[in-house]
Amino acid sequence: MSNKFSKTPLLTDEEKEKKADDFINMADKIPKTESKTEIKKEPTKPVFLRAPQSYWDDMQEIISLTGLSMNAVCLELLRPALKKKLKELKED
Repeated sequence: MSNKFSKTPLLTDEEKEKKADDFINMADKIPKTESKTEIKKEPTKPVFLRAPQSYWDDMQEIISLTGLSMNAVCLELLRPALKKKLKELKED
């Protein structure tokens, strides 16, 4: 199983400057289109969990190391387990 949480690679100042310039000039490279496509978001529902303090501490460490939001970390951790459990239940 691969670890999806990893630190960003260290970049030199020249590489950082090039990436910043590429990002700033990205709008010039994107073709202009007349039609706008609507992005349809799936409805969301809040989930409240009671978990041990150690889970919270581990989540906070992941958040600080990756820069991801709490929601993104939770969803990334839950999704594979949910898919696996659903597959197991459907097979039974």
